[in-house]
Order: sequence, then C-alpha cells, then structure tokens
Amino acid sequence: MVHRRLMEVVTVLTGGVSFEQAEKYLPHVSALRRGRIAKKRGSEDKLLSLTAGLLLSLEISGRTGIPRDKIRYTHGSYGKPYLEDGGLYFSLSHTAGAVCAAFSDEENGVDIERRGRRVSERIRSRILSGNEQPLVRTGEDLLRIWVQKEAFLKRLGTGIADDLRGADTTLMHDTAAFDCGEYLLGVSGRGAASADIRVMGLAELLARYDSFIQ
Repeated sequence: MVHRRLMEVVTVLTGGVSFEQAEKYLPHVSALRRGRIAKKRGSEDKLLSLTAGLLLSLEISGRTGIPRDKIRYTHGSYGKPYLEDGGLYFSLSHTAGAVCAAFSDEENGVDIERRGRRVSERIRSRILSGNEQPLVRTGEDLLRIWVQKEAFLKRLGTGIADDLRGADTTLMHDTAAFDCGEYLLGVSGRGAASADIRVMGLAELLARYDSFIQ
C-alpha cells in the first residue's frame, strides 16, 4: 500500500515587512525570479514575488531533500510550474498581503483572495452554474465559489476559462474552501477537504532562512 502525504497549504502574511527589509534575500531565489522581480514596479508586487520564491525554495527543499540552490523548474503548456525532478506537486497563489502554496503527491491547485474583494456582478452570469446560483446570497458567498473554481482550474493546469460555469463546485468532491483570517483559500486535489492549513508571518519565514544561512 502506497502511503500518501496529506496535502499541506502554507500561507505567508507579508504585513509588517517591507521589500527594502527583505531584498537582502534576493540571492536565495532563482535568477529567473530575480529577473521578474526587477521588472515589477511596485514594492508590494516585488515583495509578494520574493516571498513566493523564498517559500517555494524552503518548503520544496524540506520536503524533497533537494538543496535550495539545486531546485529546478519546468512548465506545462499553460505555464503551470513543476519540479524537474518530479515527486512533489505544488501550486502557488498570492493576493494583497499574502502568498500561499499547496504541496502534495498529486496534482493540486490553490487560490487565495482577501475577504471583501468584490467580484463584479457583471460577470456573475459567467461564473455561477445553475446549481450554484441559489447558494449565493452575499459577495463573500460568490468569492468562496470563485476561489474554489480557480483552484480547480489551476490543478488541471489548463488556464482560467472565460466561462467558469462548467466548473461546478457542487459536483466537486476534491475541492474545498477555507477561512483564513482576512482571507479565503480555495484548495483542489486529493484530500483537499482535510488539507493541513498553516499560516505564518513573513518575519517568521525570513527567520527560518536566517537559521539555515548561519
């Protein structure tokens, strides 16, 4: 019998740390990511991208034993990232003030959105299936369905569809939504409903890096 690891989702809250404070960690992310960070204009976007790179590097190395500077990525036809060495699947998402990543032995997807974000009513008809329509009474109900759909499509690795009605959350047995303080998480993949959800501050993540560097 093959033992499968529980899906884990790690969320990093970036509040309280500026990009200027964190930029000394740039050498610890890939050259490709450093290039992407350099092209971003806003310091918040730079910080989110740097946080994503550091989180992936630390968590992947800890789970696979691959040295952080030896981690290599490849990409699917729609841009979904994979480890070249295989064996561990991951998905990444970010929004204002937070970055999250899901890790498991099989394909997965994750999406995070800040509570209170408005999903335009204009596109509501393109989001909700007939089964989902009666379930939505508030903007948060709509956002909860939205994050699950995005997570599901990211798991498939086919990109975000123009018409999301075909991804019906009432028929998904491997996709779930979680409350995470100021945020909502959508998680898709085997064991999503029982995923281990972990939250830390960026200061804690950087402290973990410091312990490895010293």
